[in-house]
Amino acid sequence: MRNSTPDFGRVSAEHARTFIAIMEILHGEPTGPAFGRLLKKNLQADDYMLLGHLFEEISVLALHRLIPEALLFDAFAFDLYWDELREDVLALRAETGNEKFCENFEIAAQRAREYRSDRPPKGRWMHRDIGEGPDEPHGGLGVRPHEPHKPPHPPEPPLPKPEPSGTKERVSG
Repeated sequence: MRNSTPDFGRVSAEHARTFIAIMEILHGEPTGPAFGRLLKKNLQADDYMLLGHLFEEISVLALHRLIPEALLFDAFAFDLYWDELREDVLALRAETGNEKFCENFEIAAQRAREYRSDRPPKGRWMHRDIGEGPDEPHGGLGVRPHEPHKPPHPPEPPLPKPEPSGTKERVSG
């Protein structure tokens, strides 16, 4: 009998170096600004192919099991990135006759959809009114307000500075 649950691989410490390299590429030059615009859904014309090709290369690593899909799909929204870039990729395929252009990215996006459909957002446990998750968060800092850090207690007044000897008036009796 075949298991119907997709295998997205197991993450181990050996994958950290590759994962960090991917993050450095996505956040460094020249791709960092384009990746930031993708996240904001504010892409420029040159961003589409730069990112499409980069996600194709990352997808090859995952589909050939050189890095677990679980690690990539937990950190990155390949399915949503594909949705943003799909029309331009499909147009370039038609224009060039290269049906293989970004095909690994397209496959990875579909697998990312499967991964996401089985795993609700991790923050969902915070919505107590829905009836999911623990009553109290375990560890971490919880939700932070968008204001500067304030100490929990008022600061104690500073101690008085000692006076230099010989300057204090003497009281005679």
